[in-house]
Amino acid sequence: MTLPGFERFDFTEGGVTKSVYRAGSGPAVVLIHELPGMVPECVELGRKIAAEGYAVYMPLLFGEPMQNYGTTPLFWPCVWKEFSVLSTKGKSPAADWLRALSRKAFAERGGKGVAAIGMCFTGRFALSLMMDKELIAPVICQPGGGWKDSALGIPDEEWDNAKARSKAEKIPVLGFRFSNDFLCKSARFDTLKEGLGANFREVVVPGKKHSVLTLHFKDLSPADQTRVWGELKGFLSERLKS
Repeated sequence: MTLPGFERFDFTEGGVTKSVYRAGSGPAVVLIHELPGMVPECVELGRKIAAEGYAVYMPLLFGEPMQNYGTTPLFWPCVWKEFSVLSTKGKSPAADWLRALSRKAFAERGGKGVAAIGMCFTGRFALSLMMDKELIAPVICQPGGGWKDSALGIPDEEWDNAKARSKAEKIPVLGFRFSNDFLCKSARFDTLKEGLGANFREVVVPGKKHSVLTLHFKDLSPADQTRVWGELKGFLSERLKS
């Protein structure tokens, strides 16, 4: 399926081929869609980021673009296999594929490094991608992490690496969540604050919704919309352009 304004290409790593939608020019931003799929709101977010002077890479991890599958992908065997669904510390094969895509994006665009934006089901992957030196701007939106409220859902090796790189290289991690999100509770951000210290920049907006940057962005007050977009835009500029 084509998306106006985006170029589609297939990318293969480890015997796995997936489609990627690319738009814009400038430093690379890997935008990873959440559980409902590459919903229209995610595509629109990609367009907004590209308009700010970035090359956006949107991998299609499952399903078709512009579709909202709700929680149905949780019942797809391929999703369970690739994403270690609901695992507290399981390694996800999808993370390795995304790391390779991040390296490709940097090879194509150059600059200081690459940003990754993970959301919900894929929020944790922004930390996983820090295993490669190219990833210097991780953004975690309402991350899921298994059954345990405080768990990040990634292996200890990846979490230890993220903490070490953040401290040694002074890499900040930007995080978004709604204050009363049932799926991403404050305990998960407490884990990030404990591990990353002052390098974790949390943005908590009022409400019981879930998807801060996409599905529920429209439910934010105008002031909070301005705040959220300003935090994201400022972070990407600071890390990739300054």
